[in-house]
Amino acid sequence: MTEGSSLDRVAALHQEVRRLNHQLEVAIHAAVEDGQSWAAIARVLGVTAQAAHKRYRWIRYSSVTDQIWREPPLPG
Repeated sequence: MTEGSSLDRVAALHQEVRRLNHQLEVAIHAAVEDGQSWAAIARVLGVTAQAAHKRYRWIRYSSVTDQIWREPPLPG
């Protein structure tokens, strides 16, 4: 395998991981919006409820733009 082709493979896999992470975050956002508990979400992710909540609690999603972002609450 040449250096170019190995780097092309790395780049392609990195893009695939980013695409799948986006889909996962959209699905987690939908599950939260549907009223699923963090315990239930964590169970399918194979992590603790605390870990799932800590990682994904600030996810926001726009179906109009298909954008995901993290938005903690404003300091009060």
